[in-house]
Amino acid sequence: MADMTAPDLPSQPSPNPATAAVPPVAASAAANVPTPASFGGAAALPARSAGLLGWAALLAGLIGLAAVALYAQGRVARVERDLVKRIQAVEAREQQFEQQSRVMSDSLRDTQGKAAVMEAKLADSLGQQSQLRQQYEQMALSRGDAMLADVENSVMIAAQQLQLGGNVPSALLALQDAEQVLSRSNQPAAIGLRRYIARDIDRLKAMPVTDFAAAVNRLDGVIAGAEQLPLLADTGRPPKATVESAEPERGGLMGLPGRVARTSLQGWEGFVAEMRQLVRVQRIDRPDALLLSPDQRFFARENLKLLLLNARLNLLARNESLFRADVARARGALERWFDADSKPVSATLASLRQLESATLTLQMPSLAETTAAIRAARAVRDAR
Repeated sequence: MADMTAPDLPSQPSPNPATAAVPPVAASAAANVPTPASFGGAAALPARSAGLLGWAALLAGLIGLAAVALYAQGRVARVERDLVKRIQAVEAREQQFEQQSRVMSDSLRDTQGKAAVMEAKLADSLGQQSQLRQQYEQMALSRGDAMLADVENSVMIAAQQLQLGGNVPSALLALQDAEQVLSRSNQPAAIGLRRYIARDIDRLKAMPVTDFAAAVNRLDGVIAGAEQLPLLADTGRPPKATVESAEPERGGLMGLPGRVARTSLQGWEGFVAEMRQLVRVQRIDRPDALLLSPDQRFFARENLKLLLLNARLNLLARNESLFRADVARARGALERWFDADSKPVSATLASLRQLESATLTLQMPSLAETTAAIRAARAVRDAR
């Protein structure tokens, strides 16, 4: 460091005795005249001031440089911290992006797999759609043929129901179905076929209705009651039911007279019933019916049930001749072996007579004309 002390100032000259007697005016004039010493001190003062200013400027510059360096260092430190934070944030984001990219790549692979499956399914569906379109076009071209085939099938079903089973309601349903199919078409051939089918429907509706279900049920009732029908060879009769007293039975000696009277009455009724069985007056046209053994009685009942079952089968088969023959044979067996005077046997005979006289079969109309008209219409369409 330079010496910062102030320079020595020039000392005042001591008064000259030679000049002490000079008058004030002369003295002042003489004082105003510059001397060589005064000239040297004035020149040294600015040089020292300039040196001080230079040192001050240098010091200020150094301080400023230090301040700038400190500021720059703080600025650089802040910038470095910001850069470190940003780099860390960028690295974190990069890691997140890598994870997201992995997830996205996995989902992309899954999506690609699903897309491949969907494309395969789409290709299959497109192929099926093309096949369905072709089939639809073929069906549209052959719609009339399909309609005629459906109508012919319904008419054939109606004819089978009439010829094989005589089932008029089922035949009516089949013909009505055929008429509904034809009603959806405006072709001239369909209009003509509707006339034939409407005529057949009117003919079937005009036929009398035979209640086969009622006949079968009545015959089933006769078969079920055949086991309980009394035979002529059955000499025993079921005992009559005794009327019991509504009064409660008393115990001990108080109820003894009542019990004795009731037992005596039951014994007397049993004795009277046995005495009545000893003597019977009845007219028998076939005495052999009374001589059936227990085994023969069993077979007589079984034979009657077999005849009735055969009649039922013939009734279901709509075979009227065999049905009437079986009913007549069953009625003959009842009149021969069973007690016709009993109410169950007489009711069974009445039921068999009604079944034998009932009209079970009718002359069914033929649907040949309608079938021929349908086939002719199909032949004309195939010729086109």
